[in-house]
Amino acid sequence: MVTGDPVATRSPNAAASDDNDYTASMSHLTIGQQIQELSKQLQNTKEELHQQVRDKHGALLQQATHAGRFDAALNALAEDVQRVRETGHRLKNQVDTQYQQVENQTQVLGRLHDVSHLLRSAGTLLSLTAKLKATKDVLRLAEIHFELGQLIEDKELKDIDFIQQERAYVISSAQKIRNLTQMQLVTGLQERNENQVVNALKIFMNFNTLEKSLDNLLATFIADMEQSLKECFAGNDISVLNKSPAHNVSKPGPSRGPGKTPQLTTTQNFRAKFWKSLHWLLYDELFETCTQIKLLKTALEQINQFGYTSESSDQCIPQRFWQQVQQLLRKSFDECPQHVTQTLQEGLSKLLTSARGLEQRLHGEFQFDNELFAPLEVGYVSKCAANFKACLAGVDLPGNETVDNFIRVGSTELSAALIDSRLTNAIANVFAACGKELCTKLEAQIKLGADSKQVVDLPNLQQQQNTQLANVLFYYKDSVRRMLSDLHVQFEKTPGTAREIISRSLEQADLLIGTILQQIMESIITTISIIVLSMHREPGLNSERMSTTGPSMYMKELQEFVNRSWSHHIALFDDKQMTKKCGHELAKRCIELFLHNVCILRPLSSCGRQRLKQDCQHMEKALKPLCPNLAELGKPSRLLRAMSLLIVQTAEELVKQTIGEDSLVPSYIVLLLLFGHAGADLQSPHTTANWSNERLIEWLDGHTAEREKLELISGALQRYRDNARRKNIQQYDEVYPMMVEYFEQALKALP
Repeated sequence: MVTGDPVATRSPNAAASDDNDYTASMSHLTIGQQIQELSKQLQNTKEELHQQVRDKHGALLQQATHAGRFDAALNALAEDVQRVRETGHRLKNQVDTQYQQVENQTQVLGRLHDVSHLLRSAGTLLSLTAKLKATKDVLRLAEIHFELGQLIEDKELKDIDFIQQERAYVISSAQKIRNLTQMQLVTGLQERNENQVVNALKIFMNFNTLEKSLDNLLATFIADMEQSLKECFAGNDISVLNKSPAHNVSKPGPSRGPGKTPQLTTTQNFRAKFWKSLHWLLYDELFETCTQIKLLKTALEQINQFGYTSESSDQCIPQRFWQQVQQLLRKSFDECPQHVTQTLQEGLSKLLTSARGLEQRLHGEFQFDNELFAPLEVGYVSKCAANFKACLAGVDLPGNETVDNFIRVGSTELSAALIDSRLTNAIANVFAACGKELCTKLEAQIKLGADSKQVVDLPNLQQQQNTQLANVLFYYKDSVRRMLSDLHVQFEKTPGTAREIISRSLEQADLLIGTILQQIMESIITTISIIVLSMHREPGLNSERMSTTGPSMYMKELQEFVNRSWSHHIALFDDKQMTKKCGHELAKRCIELFLHNVCILRPLSSCGRQRLKQDCQHMEKALKPLCPNLAELGKPSRLLRAMSLLIVQTAEELVKQTIGEDSLVPSYIVLLLLFGHAGADLQSPHTTANWSNERLIEWLDGHTAEREKLELISGALQRYRDNARRKNIQQYDEVYPMMVEYFEQALKALP
């Protein structure tokens, strides 16, 4: 295209527009006119093209010149490329020729190198073989064989005829040395010769067979033990069998096999031989093997110290061996005949005795897994449970003889199981369950009801039976404790779980004894309450003349009742610890009832107060059967003695009592005593509330909070003040101000 051509530079849109205009104008003309018009347009176009050619003539010539030059340059370049291609072919031919020569020479050198290597290897093999033949030291021979190891395995040397004889000699010599070393290793382990074992291990390391040799040795130990287990399970006495150095078991007597007559034996003889053999297997043979394993571990450690390196870990050998031993035992226990399984289950304690004895002989370096003997525990525990239940079978009312049989069996079973803490805990659970059954049988015979509670007469048949049952329960409880005391040393070696299980099982016996005693205690407390309440009807307490110097009538009755009820109903129980506890509870309750009744007693004269003071002292004597040493009661005992002093004090002295937590006498006791010093208009709290003495005592027993009692007293004081104001009394009772002041101090001292 010519640059600047107006035709070429016209826009397609413009040309299209012209064509459209032209077509529109032509549509209105005839065919002849259209032909003329077209001719005219063609002429114009031709002239215009000629004009553009004339205008662009220089540019067109220049472009034509450039095109010629470009064609000449392309032709010259094509010739250069052809020359370069020819040169490349010549260079390729030259390089290929040189490369082929170098490759041929390299192959020749490679063959020469291989031949040289074979010659050197063959020379080394012949030289080392000569040294091998001239050497007598086994360890040095092993070192030479270590150097010969790779040469013997070289595939190319195997095809050389002139060294075949030497290779055969080396291989034969290596096999002989390995066999001899294996025997030396076994002998060294048996004879505890550490140097011999170390040398044997060094030889195996030089032969690169240490791992394989150790595996074979462990496999031999396990195979020997497996064979011994089979002989043991067959009823043979393996303790008399002789072992060869290779640990092959020599079977005594005629061998058994298909078609042979079986050896007959009784169950007792079989079990005797079985346990003798199994004990020897675990306690002696396995101990011997473990000792050899320990020596082997020490030898491996010594080898590592002297710079020998091995892939085997000296720490791994004992672990691998012990794992295999336990796997063998577990498999043997699972796959043994039924009668052997039954023997193992019933004699599990013997098996554990042998196992724990082995652990002690090995100083705890090898420990059996707790789960190893777990499958056998079910049968053993079932056997023990059957023995326990046999003592209680057919017994509706257990007595001391039944308890003795039960404890005898329990002591035997626990003593046998003490070798293992897990088994001890299992037997302790069985003992506790059967002990619960024993207590349940006794519980079913306990009598409850009105007849078993009476304390006004001698014990009736129901009470006698209850006492007998309680004494049997105590005998059982005491026998169990004595049994635990006898087994105390053994129990210390095991976790305290078993002792806790058995001791906790005795709580049911304590509960049943407490149930029998509790119903009698309730009747005694009820009667004591009635007797103490009778002091409000005691004559002479408001008299100004002392009638007698002895105890009051209610106190005499109380002393007589306490002494009789204790001796006839409580002292008959053998569980003195429980009766002592009951006596203390009765004494505390009796003191509490006495103090509450004394502090609300009114009217009182000075002679009546002196009588009550003496009654406080007589109360101590009355409580002697319940608690010989009243000081053991603590605060109730001190409060009783304090009351003997408070009852004779004046109102002015009473309000001086200490208030607060440090006070021995509660504030409500002092306030109730102050009501006894007031006139009739200042009524007691229960009188104000229209309560009887019995109801007030019940209320005091049911409300232990100090604030509640002070609120009751506050109501009485408020009632008196309101009545005084309503009646327009000019002066309060002389005790009233002191009581109000003391009451306010007591109220402030409350927490």
